[in-house]
Amino acid sequence: MRIVRILLILLMAHISWPDICAQDFCAGARARAMGNTGVADTSAWSLWNNPSGLSRLSEYHAIISDERLYGISEIKSFSAGIIVPFNKQYVAGISLQKQGYEFFNDQQIGIHLAHAIGIYSISASFVLWQRVAGDYFRELYPMLNIGGIMVLNRSVQLGLHLTNTTNTQNEAETIPFQLKAGILYKVSKQVLVYGDLVKNSNEILHLRTGLEYHIHTHFYLRTGIMTKPLRMNGGFGFKNKKCAVDYSLSWQQPLGYRHQLSVLISLKKQP
Repeated sequence: MRIVRILLILLMAHISWPDICAQDFCAGARARAMGNTGVADTSAWSLWNNPSGLSRLSEYHAIISDERLYGISEIKSFSAGIIVPFNKQYVAGISLQKQGYEFFNDQQIGIHLAHAIGIYSISASFVLWQRVAGDYFRELYPMLNIGGIMVLNRSVQLGLHLTNTTNTQNEAETIPFQLKAGILYKVSKQVLVYGDLVKNSNEILHLRTGLEYHIHTHFYLRTGIMTKPLRMNGGFGFKNKKCAVDYSLSWQQPLGYRHQLSVLISLKKQP
């Protein structure tokens, strides 16, 4: 049974091979639990979803996340990043990611800059994406991503993020341009609702939705759903002024479960 599952995973990876953006690089159990949403979010985990959300952070952060896929120890997804606000309007970030197994994996390193202008936040990211297959295949894809967030009022935020604006291509010219648009609706101080629309240039539009419920001073419950692929998500988290720990559980037919654990540490208060 274990061999069958491994072969199924490898087959799906092979099928998605031409599409560089097909890999699911959702970092952070908080976003994963809410269906990979967060384009309009403004937190440290915006480093991966939409770095524009970093622009109003006033503390240094170190973040790390580890995900185990479908009960197969050989397949892992690891992410880490640091966030550095260097004045009242600019925030920089560095992100690292690796997903896959020894003989087939994708790696990313990104440099991000976010800037706040009134009710707007904007960002630009330079990302190097490397795909490795066996001993003989290595390709590097440089990409420029941009994003923005607008705060309409105390309850509603809108977000937009564009991936591969440089139209970087491989030999088969199958690397898509991706557009993500999202909304954050703050129903109350305890309840947040997220909705994202995602469109790759070579795929149909698909939907992601998520909900976070602040059940106690330091504790949160989350749930979400995404439609491509169809995946059910849920999780919980703990957060205080200095750290946050989040866990997510995702289920996808026929592959099974993904578990992700994330830790965030606030390092220093900006003077």
